[in-house]
Amino acid sequence: MRKIKKTISKKHPKFIVKDTGKYGMGVFTDENIKKGTVIKVFNGEIINFDECIKRIHTGAEIQSDSLQVGLEMDMDLDELSRTFNHSCDPNAGHRKISELIAIRNIKRGEEITYDYSATTGPNIPKSLWTMKCKCGSKICRKTIGNVLTIPKKQLDKYKRAGALQDYIKKELEIIKKNGGKLPKYKKIII
Repeated sequence: MRKIKKTISKKHPKFIVKDTGKYGMGVFTDENIKKGTVIKVFNGEIINFDECIKRIHTGAEIQSDSLQVGLEMDMDLDELSRTFNHSCDPNAGHRKISELIAIRNIKRGEEITYDYSATTGPNIPKSLWTMKCKCGSKICRKTIGNVLTIPKKQLDKYKRAGALQDYIKKELEIIKKNGGKLPKYKKIII
């Protein structure tokens, strides 16, 4: 097992924040984590989309520093919460509002990741927000978009693991009841 250099990291209970060597800082576990364990409840200020967009325009934050927690609500994340990286084949996922849980056993020293697309509502169109993916997993989608960009097999895996936020589950159920049609969402302008 590879030793983690604590001299180049920030230590938190259970976590080590350090350079991933691929895409900046990331959060690594300092202990084994069993599937189903709550890893962290993400913290931050709950803000509406208008306030989030205002903060992006003024440079107070960047678009990827928040977590969508409702159709028109974001959480302006604290420093540790915004340091968790994306993977198209993650070992963690969100449930409830912002609870990060292990969707498989995670070994000590492993980076903790979740799928950003699984927290981005279907009301966020591709024309408004996407990110290039650099996760390097065998099933990398190359682009991070909204929850509807996740392949069905992967999305079903998240559902079975209980790793979808309440508002995402509700929206997916509405879309399913509408025969796959999206409800009419408020137009978002950045």
